[in-house]
Amino acid sequence: MKERLLAAKKVVDKILDYFVVVLFLVVFLVVMLQVFMRFVLNSPLVWSEELARYLFMWVSLIGWAFAARSGTHIRIAIIADNLPARVRKALDIMNFLLTLVFAGVMLYYGVVLVGKNLDVQTITLFFTYSAVYAAVPFSMAFLIFYSVFRLISGQAAAGGTLS
Repeated sequence: MKERLLAAKKVVDKILDYFVVVLFLVVFLVVMLQVFMRFVLNSPLVWSEELARYLFMWVSLIGWAFAARSGTHIRIAIIADNLPARVRKALDIMNFLLTLVFAGVMLYYGVVLVGKNLDVQTITLFFTYSAVYAAVPFSMAFLIFYSVFRLISGQAAAGGTLS
């Protein structure tokens, strides 16, 4: 089972890596285009700032999944590192479980939010707000996957092991 889980993780890692690279590239190009149009041609684009904002939101939320993948969430290490091993293990497991509950709630309400905005157009762009809000369930699905993977594989929050 661990081999299957590792194989699935490699596939998910690749998908997420490529997706984030494309998102960063598009954000960079849109911002550079906006700067060029505004300061060189003195004719700013109407839609570029809105698109850059939405893409940045996507990148930020996916960054949470990246932090879950590597176990680099913000935490107060001075307290956790000075606890006995058993307490630290219990704290890490509780952290994973709370993350799963929170991500599950966010996933559910993210899907609801996407559904309620299927027909609401963005101000200057050609798509609906559902594409913007889809970042929430998309990133939460990855967060859940990586949290479950780290919990099953026995990896602690700071890159150690739970065993």
